[in-house]
This record gives sequence, structure tokens and C-alpha cells, in this order.
Amino acid sequence: MYLKKIEIKGFKSFPNKTEILFEKGITSIVGPNGSGKSNISDAIRWALGEQSIKSLRGDKLEDVIFAGSENKKAMSFCEVSLTIDNTEKILDIDYSEVTIKRVGYKSGESEFYINNKPCRLKDIKELLLDTGIGKEGYSIIEQGKIDEILSSNPSNRRKIFEEAAGISKYRYKKEEGEKNLKITKDNLDRITDIYYEIEKQIQPLEIQKEKAIKYINLKEELKVLEINSYLNEIQQVDVQLKELIDHKTILSDQLSDLESKKCNEEENISKTEQTLLDIDSKINEQNEIIYDTKSKIDNKASKISLLEEKIKNIESNKSRQKEELKVLNENIKRNIDNLEKMKLKDKDLTKTLERLNDQKTSIDNTIKEYIQDLKEKENKIEEFKDKIIYVLEEKNKNNAKLSSLKTTLENINERREDVKNEIKDINEKIKNSTAKLSECKTKENEYKAKLIQLNIQKDKYNKEYELVKDNLENIKESINETNLKINEYSSKLNIFYEMERQYEGFNKGVKEVLKNKNLSGILGAVAQVVKVETEYETAIEIALGSSLQNIITQDEQNAKQAIEYLKRNNLGRVTFLPLSIISSKKISDSELPNINGVLAIASDVVEYDSKFKGIIQYLLGRIIIAKDIDSAIQIARAMNFKYKVVTLDGQVLNAGGSLTGGSVKQSSNLLSRKRLINEFENKIKDLKEELTLKKDEKIKKENYLKQIDNMINEIDKDIKDTEKHILFIESEIYKLNEEFSNLKNTLLRLEKEQNGLKENYTYTNEMIKDVISKIEYAQIQSEDIQRKINDINNEKLQKENLYKRDINIYNELNLQIVKLTENIKSIKSEIKRLEDEKIEIEKSIKNKESDIKLSEDTKHNLSEELILIKVEKEELQEKLQDINSRLKNYKLQKESISVKLKNHKENVKGLDSQILDLKDSIYKLDSKINKLELSQDSYFNKLWNEYEMAYHEALKIKKDDIIADKRKIDTIKKEIKNLGNVNIDSIKEYEAVKQRYDLYKEQKNDLESSIHSIEALIKDMEQNMKIEFKKNFEKLNESFKVVFKKLFGGGYGELRLLDNNNILESDIEIIAKPPGKNLKNINLLSGGEKALTAIAILFSILLNKPTPFCILDEIEAPLDDANIYRYAQFLRELSTKTQFVTITHRRGTMEASDYIYGVSMQEKGISKLISLKIEQAQSFIDEEVI
Repeated sequence: MYLKKIEIKGFKSFPNKTEILFEKGITSIVGPNGSGKSNISDAIRWALGEQSIKSLRGDKLEDVIFAGSENKKAMSFCEVSLTIDNTEKILDIDYSEVTIKRVGYKSGESEFYINNKPCRLKDIKELLLDTGIGKEGYSIIEQGKIDEILSSNPSNRRKIFEEAAGISKYRYKKEEGEKNLKITKDNLDRITDIYYEIEKQIQPLEIQKEKAIKYINLKEELKVLEINSYLNEIQQVDVQLKELIDHKTILSDQLSDLESKKCNEEENISKTEQTLLDIDSKINEQNEIIYDTKSKIDNKASKISLLEEKIKNIESNKSRQKEELKVLNENIKRNIDNLEKMKLKDKDLTKTLERLNDQKTSIDNTIKEYIQDLKEKENKIEEFKDKIIYVLEEKNKNNAKLSSLKTTLENINERREDVKNEIKDINEKIKNSTAKLSECKTKENEYKAKLIQLNIQKDKYNKEYELVKDNLENIKESINETNLKINEYSSKLNIFYEMERQYEGFNKGVKEVLKNKNLSGILGAVAQVVKVETEYETAIEIALGSSLQNIITQDEQNAKQAIEYLKRNNLGRVTFLPLSIISSKKISDSELPNINGVLAIASDVVEYDSKFKGIIQYLLGRIIIAKDIDSAIQIARAMNFKYKVVTLDGQVLNAGGSLTGGSVKQSSNLLSRKRLINEFENKIKDLKEELTLKKDEKIKKENYLKQIDNMINEIDKDIKDTEKHILFIESEIYKLNEEFSNLKNTLLRLEKEQNGLKENYTYTNEMIKDVISKIEYAQIQSEDIQRKINDINNEKLQKENLYKRDINIYNELNLQIVKLTENIKSIKSEIKRLEDEKIEIEKSIKNKESDIKLSEDTKHNLSEELILIKVEKEELQEKLQDINSRLKNYKLQKESISVKLKNHKENVKGLDSQILDLKDSIYKLDSKINKLELSQDSYFNKLWNEYEMAYHEALKIKKDDIIADKRKIDTIKKEIKNLGNVNIDSIKEYEAVKQRYDLYKEQKNDLESSIHSIEALIKDMEQNMKIEFKKNFEKLNESFKVVFKKLFGGGYGELRLLDNNNILESDIEIIAKPPGKNLKNINLLSGGEKALTAIAILFSILLNKPTPFCILDEIEAPLDDANIYRYAQFLRELSTKTQFVTITHRRGTMEASDYIYGVSMQEKGISKLISLKIEQAQSFIDEEVI
């Protein structure tokens, strides 16, 4: 497993999409300060879930999004993707390649993805658990992480050691388990409260359920008796109805006969009226025929005029068409003459074209022979040219070589003189270098002394910082505890608020009345209007009992309205206490016996609004509160058992002497609920005030801590400046040593070069003589070849002249052929046009002849039609006379039929009078039948309204053996009435509450079981963590001892647990003694020694538990060159198991790298990535700085 690729877009100084590919081994990223190379390690940390923007060198999320430059706009988001090779399946995910991506927006929101699928940060953390990768692991180490490893803060140091020991996954699971445990306990508290509330509802509902079942059984029995009673009544009414219906049938038959006669008369009237209508219709019809005939006569006259006009026009057209036919005959004769002439001309031109084509073919063959001959001559010339070019090239090469050799000879002479002068200069430089080296060593000692003093000062401030920081941590812990308490009380308060809102603990009827805002005058339940001190809560709750759920109303009308609402909706029973009619009588203080256990009259220990005084005294004014049961007995005896006495623990001595007592179940009762709400509200208020004070103290400590931190930073700055001076001087000493060594080497090289130059001078002279002889031979060869080329060129010129002559002849023939071809083509086109024209003229002649024939036929047809229409007109005039005669006859018939119609109407009037008398008799019978039917319907309605049953359905349950006894029905009704208000829903309510009770009981048991399981799991994890940490810490310590000695070239290093009895919380001490030093505190180490110690710890971790890849951000910056070499060598050894990406500017690290990337900032604010070779890296950094 290794890091394959990083993609950055919009992150810090990388606005453009930047892709960095990695291979196994060591990859270094180099660049000058400020170029943005550390932004790459920040991008990796951010993608892996770093939430602290400050640790990424920013204040808020938008600081890591590209802010814009002179030429590029700011971006609204950034994204970083890490692609990891997972072919070895180290990550628990079924992909051979895993891409982790994070996208950030200016709004402060972030999105995480695994293989482009949205996920949570938690998913990424769990995926990378126990790999060393992540912000808590050791896969990304920068200078700040080095400080954390050596920090005096134990929690900072332990994180890396726990990850290295492989217990971070256990600690993560343990923390998750503890969170789940707290949530489960909170759930248990909530469930328990609800469980006890439901438990109180079970028994009353069970009583209501039994009552409801009895009610249903009585109702069913009453139903059978009443239905049978109704069925008997219905049958009696049926008998009476039958008699009346029979009588009605006789009268209806008589009525039917009269109506039949009337119908016949009405039918005669209808027929007569129809006959009249028919005659009227015929009269109208004859009138229409007369009108139509006259129209037709007029139409025929119009057609006769039109036909005579058409015949005249045809005669005129016929004369014009004969003239046109004569012109067409003359045109076709002229066309035939022209066509014959053109065909003769076409034949002559075709013969001339064939002759010219034969001449062209002959010339073409001659030209091809010339071309072939010329081509052969050109090939020979080219061969000779290639030879002469080769000879001249050889000559030029030798000329160039001669020139080069002469130059070399001059250079050798010049260099011999230069070397002599350089040897003299080198000797002078060696002398100066020795003096500078001595001066630098003196300065180095001065700065090292100053550094020791600064480290002592820093140690003092660090101790003060840790003391203040521990104090601040305690304050923060206290703030968290206070916040937890506020949340705890708020959670409980919300439960009680919800119970108040839902009226938990009240019976169903009470709840429904209190919830119904439409009921006027409802002032609240007794439990809602009184307040009781904790001491008296149990006594008052027992004293009031079910009266706690009594509802107080303004007057009796309000109570009556509420009772009607409960009764109408079958919601149960409630006791109401109207203020207007409740009177009270309270025991006077003088009546109380002088006995030690008397505490108070019950009405005196409750708080309430003065308007409820009468109600409270009515309920509690005659009840005495005693200290205990013995006192209660004494009080009752002293007052002749006249009043009820209640003890503080809820025992009751009733009026008359009976005692009620035993244990009282403690749960969230109606009286204590308001007190608890008030207590929780006050507690939350006090805690919030306390929280404000603690936060103020926290701010003061933080400010003081910043002051100390600023002092430490100032000292750190001085230390860094001093270390830089030391490093600079060490670098200068190193450079001077290197310079001295280089000067010595240069002197030896120059002396060796001086001897070599002498030998080169002799050899070069010999080479010049050889080259001159080769140049002379090449000149002779080139002159011979040129003569041969000139001979062939002369022969070629003669052939080319003949070729040009024949080409001209060929082109002239071609031109004649083209012209002749065009003439022939034009003549053929004209022939075609004349032939087409002939066809068109012949067609026109035929059309004209046809038109003349058509005109003659049309004239003949129109003449015949004209004669026919004149005959039809005469016939229509005769028909008109006949129609007028028929119309006169129809009018005489109409007068005769009208007389008959009048007689039929008088007959119908007499029958109407007889029918009316019969209908009156039938109506009276219908009235009696309707009354009986209404009576019958009333029983049908009773069946439906009372039992939702139709008559045919009722017959199915009719029982002949049941006598519908009214007394028995009344007895059952009385029993039902005596049951009082029945809550039918209580059956379902009981089942629902019982089911809810069982469910919460099961949940309560499950939660209790879960708590035990989680606690056991956490305990097991702690034990595993101890074993795992101890085992791996010992291995790590052994590795550290070896690595420390190897990196420092000696000395002693060790890791120790300061508290072996508390392995999981114990501080870890780092012992580091470089060779020749016996320091007791790692803070006394120099910056370079501290860095090397931390690197030794990191390398020890990687030896024992290699992470797939590791990002090192300038952690070797404080090391000198000798330590850099050892660091780089060790890095090479570890790279066989771990892939390294180093951000560096040290040459030693670069030389150990397999691959190098350079980061530059050619445009201000925008980083650019380039791939480099190792030898380019240092010069790249230097050039970028310049």
C-alpha cells in the first residue's frame, strides 16, 4: 500500500488543478521559502480530516481557499484528493485503489468522499484506524509535530505513542462505547419516567374495560328483544294494509274503465285534429308546388337565353381556330428544310475530325521516345552529381578539421599560459582560506554560549506556561461539567414540560376536558392550581387522592357543558368543582388538640390563588397532618375520630377510626411535577451564572497564557536567530573546509593538466599534415567528374530542342480538334432542337383540328338542349292550372271535419266529471294506507337508527320462541343506566396502554442489559489496551535505544513510563544523552539535538509499525550536514517498507531521493509544480530565491 497521487484544486496557492504522482521509495519536494511547498503537506492533512485551521496556518476555513491574485480571481471552494494503492487490502475496503477526497466551501462547510461516494469524517477515520495515517498518527510529521513529541504536555506526546502501539483503534472504540453508554443511560432515564406513568394508568383502565364488556353484553341482549318487538308490530300493520289495498284495487278498476272511454274519445279528437292537420299540410303543399312551378318556368326562360348566347360564341371561336391552323402548317414545312441542311453539315465535319486524330496519335508516339531518352540522360547526370557532392563533402570535412586542429593548437598554447597563472593564484587562495577558517571558529564558540543562556530562560517560562495551562484545562473541564449539568437538567425539564403539555398522569376524561379550549369556564385541575413544599407532598397527595384530578369551573353551567361534552363523545366521567356553589368549612386552630405530633391543617400547607380558597378548604380544610402514625392515633382519639388524619409518610386514619396504610410507590406524581419544574429552572439559571463566571476566568487565564506564549515565542525567535547564526557559521566553516580541499585538488589537477597540454601540442601538429594531403586528392577527383557531366548535358540539349518542336505541333493539332469537336456538338444540338420543334408543331396542329371538331359538336348539343327546354316550359304552365283546381277541393274538406271535432270534445268533458269522483274516493284510501306505512316506516327507522339494520337483515335474527316482554326490556335498560358512563374505548385503550406498557418494560430491560454489556465491553477494551500498549512500548523502547545510538553516532536514549500502575494514562519520559553530554532534561538539548531525538523516535516507530506512507515537512532543517547524511542513510533503509514524501531544502535529503519535484511561484500567490533531476534541485532553489 502506498500513496499514488494527490490532486489539488483551489487549495491555498494552488488555484489550478495540480496532479502530483508518487512512486514507492523517496520523493522530495523542494523550493524556496514562500513558494508554497508546505501547502502540499497541509493539503494532505486537510484531506485526511484536519479540523483545526490554525494548525494549517489559517484562522478560518476560507483561509485555505485560494484568495485570488493580480491575474486570477478568488475561488469559492477548494478540493484535495488522495489516491492510495490498496492492492494488498490493508484498508478494510473492497477496492484495489482508494481515493479520499475533501471539498471545502467559503461558508465553512466541508464534504468528504471515499471513491467519489459521500461519507462522514468518521468513516475516513475508521477506514484509516491502526495504519498510522491521519491527523493523530505519525504519517505526517512537520516541525510542530517534532515539538509535540518532545512536548512537556503528556497528552500531546501520548497520541503518537498510542498510535504506534496500535491501541488508538481501541481508544477510539472505547470513546465511542462511552458515548453510547451515556446516550443509553439518558434513554433509560426517559423510558423509566414514561414506564412509571403508564403503570399508573393500567388498573383504572382494566376496571373501565370490564364495565364496558358488561355494557356490550347487555346491549346485545336488549338488541334481540327490541328487534323482535319491532318485527311483530310491522307484521300487524301488514294485515291492515292488505285490506285497504284490496278495496283500493276495486275502485282503481272502475276508474280504469272510465279513463279507457275517455282515452277513446281523446283518440278520436286526436285523429280528427290530425286529419285537419293533414289537410292543412296538403293545402300548404299545393301552395308550395304552385310557387315551385312558377320558379321553374322562370328558370327555363333564363336557360333559353343563356344557350342562345353560347351558340353565338362558338361560331366566333371556330373562325379564329381555322386561321391558327393555317399558320402552323406553314411553320412545319420551313422546319423540315432547315433540318436536312444541318444533317449534311454534321457529316462533313465528322470526317475532318477523324483525319486530325490520326495525325495527333503519330506525333504523340514520337514525343514519348524523346521523354524516355531525356530521362536516361538526367539519371546519369544525377549519378555524377552524387559522386562530386561526396568528394566535395569529404574535402569540406577535411578543411573544417584542418581549421579545428589549427584552433586547437592555438588553444593549447593559450591554455599552457593560463594554467601557469592559475597555479600561482591557487597558492595565494590557500593562504587566505586558512586565515578565514580560524576567525569563523572563534565566532561559533561565542554564539553557542549565548544559545545555552537562552534555553535556560525558555525552560523557566515553559514551566510557568505548563502550570497556567494545567489550571486552564481544569477550568475548561469544569466548564464542560457545568455544560453537561445544564444539558442534563434541561433534558429532564423538557420531559416534565412534555408531561405537562400532554397532561400525563391525568385520566382520559380529565385530559380531554383540559385539552378542549372550546369549553368555557375551565380553570384547571386541582393538581394544577396548588403548590406544596416537598415535606408535605406525600401527605397532601394521599389526602386529596383522586380529587387531584377534579376540575375547577367558574360555575355549574360550565360544569354542565363539560359533562355534556364527555357524555356526547363517550369520554368517561370527571368530577367538577364549580366556584359558584362549593362551600367550605375549615377546622379552627382552637379545635386542634395540644399534642406534640400535630403539624398543621392540610389546607394551610398548600399555596394557591385566593379565588380557590373555598375549593381548597372544601377538599383539605377538615384534614389534619400528623408527624407519624402514633401521633395520628393520639390526635384522632383526642378529637373523637371526627376528622381524617394523614401522616407525612402517607398513612391515613379515617374519620370513624379506620386506618389505611402501607408503602407508597415513588414516581413522578402530579403534585411534585410543578415543584420539580421550578427547581430545575432555578438550577439551570444558577448553573448558567456559574458558567459565565468560569468563562470569564477562562478568558483571563487564556490571556495570561498568551502573554507567556509571546515571551516564549520571543525567546524562540532569539534561539532561532542564534541557531541560524551558528548554522550560518557552521556552514561557512564547512564551506571554507570544502574550499580548502577544493583548492588543493585544483592545484593537483592543474599540474597534471600542464603535462597533458605538452603531449597534445605534438600530436595535433602530426594530424594537420595528414589532413592537407587528403584535401589535395579530393580536388583532382571533383574536376574529372565535372568534365563527364558537361558532355552529357550537350547531348541532352539537342534532344530537348527536337522535343519542343514536336510538342508545338501536337498542341496545334489538339487545338484544331477541340474547335472542330465544339462545332459538331453545336450542329448536333441544333438538329436536336429542330426535331423537337417539329414534334411540338405537329402536336399543335392535331390539337387545333381537335378543338374545331369539339366546337362543332358543342354547338349541335346546345341547339338540341334549347329545343328540349322550350318544350319543358310549356308543360310546366299546363301543370300549374291543375294544381290550382286541387287546392280548392282541400279547403272544402277542412270545413266538414271541423264540425266532427267539436262533438268529440263535448263527450270528453262528461267523462272527466265521473273520473274526478272516483279519484277522491281512492285518495281517502291512500291517506289511510300512508298512515299505516308511516307507522311501519317508524319501526323500520328504529331498526336502522338504533341498530343500523334493514328489515330483511332483522328477519334473519327473528326468534319465534322469544316473547317481546316490555318489562324485560325496561329491566335491561335500567341495568344499562345503572352502569353509568361507560367508556367503550377503554377496551381498546387498555389493550393499547397494556401493549405500550409491555413495550416500554421490554425497552427498559433491553437498555439495562445494554448498559451492562457496554460497561463490560469498555472494561475488556481497557484491559486489551494495557496489554497491547505495554508489549509494543517495550519493543519501541528497544528500537529507540538502537536508532538513537546510530543517528547520534553513540550516546544513550530511552523511553520510560512514569506510572506502571496506570499504563493508559501514565506520562512518558524521553531520556536523550548525546555522545559526550550528560543532560538531565531534554529541554537543555540544542535545536538540532532535539530534532534528531524526535526523528529517532519517529524512525523507531516506523521500524516497529511501518505506516504505508509518511510525509516529512522540513523536520531535518535544524540538523547539520553530518547528521543530515546519517538521517538520509536511515531514510533509505526505511524506504523499503514505507514510502516517503519529504519537503526539504537540504542537499543531503535530495541526494537520497528517487524522485524530485520543484515548487516555484513565478506569478505572485500561485504555486507551480515542475519535475527535476537531482543535479538541478539545488540550483533551482538558489535561482528561485534570486
